[in-house]
Amino acid sequence: MSTPKAGGQISGPEHARHDDFVAVPYLRQGQLISLIRWTQVSGDWRYTTMLAQYLHRDEESWYLVINGQRAKLSRSEWAIFN
Repeated sequence: MSTPKAGGQISGPEHARHDDFVAVPYLRQGQLISLIRWTQVSGDWRYTTMLAQYLHRDEESWYLVINGQRAKLSRSEWAIFN
């Protein structure tokens, strides 16, 4: 990612998500992580947070254990929350 100049634009991957730029190399299998999702309801923004056991991630999804059950959540909807 380049640094913007006066009147310039930031260049980078068009499909980049917020958590692509957050330092998350510390994530380890079995670690508890918090995720957040923002939704708009009747014109108001609301958030949902979730505590889950991290398994791994790929370009599209988080692979987790939530309440003892394996789950797959979309990274376009859910972001790491510290």
